[in-house]
Amino acid sequence: MNSRTFLGILFILVVLLAGAIVYPGALAKPYSGGTNYYAIAHESSEAFNESMEYDSVDKDDRIAVSDFSEEQRRAFEEAKKGESSRSGWKSIGEPAVCNPSLLVCDKYEEFPHPANGESTDGGYFVVEDSTGDQFIIKIGTAGADWNMDSIETHITKLVVLVPYAIFFAYRGVRAGWGDHVSYPTTLSVGYGAGLVTVVFAYPYFLMFTRISLPSWHLPALAVITWAVILTEIWRSRGETGVVSTQG
Repeated sequence: MNSRTFLGILFILVVLLAGAIVYPGALAKPYSGGTNYYAIAHESSEAFNESMEYDSVDKDDRIAVSDFSEEQRRAFEEAKKGESSRSGWKSIGEPAVCNPSLLVCDKYEEFPHPANGESTDGGYFVVEDSTGDQFIIKIGTAGADWNMDSIETHITKLVVLVPYAIFFAYRGVRAGWGDHVSYPTTLSVGYGAGLVTVVFAYPYFLMFTRISLPSWHLPALAVITWAVILTEIWRSRGETGVVSTQG
């Protein structure tokens, strides 16, 4: 591989690594943390009657299920098939809402609020399905929750992607200027390509597989990345003036 081609590969990898740093979907968890839960109760249930009596719900101000969007209807039907509590509530818990930065979603693209986007608040909503039966939908607030996934993603990008992008950019610029500095090895470039692939594919891997990754997988990625960087720096110290594209 000639030096110009090698520099071109370095440049592409630096651009991709920089893109992964600013792209919110890279290394992100596929589902954003939500604090709302979704439950329904049939008009024959105790839960329905109590909600109408004590929560000042207007029975005449009902919404037709036929007017629901596909996702709203899916949540409603999923709740109907759920197991009923003693009082009659059937809950789907906190619906999994996909991270909006992802290109593919296998759950809900947005929270299936029954008010057709007119409201995002919690509360009670009376709906009527195609059979004429009435239900009450309860949108409850589960409470504030720290989004630790987002913090973990940002920290990992800072200690993994930023150093590797700077490392490649520095080596590429110095080599391009003809300085006496050895190129990164084919192994380190291959690792860079693999790193780019991993960070972009990460949310989709979690989304479409049932593999449970250990809690230390992101720290392990940081350790491996820094091991590659430090190994390259150590190697280049003894190869001043040597240009090598072989791993």
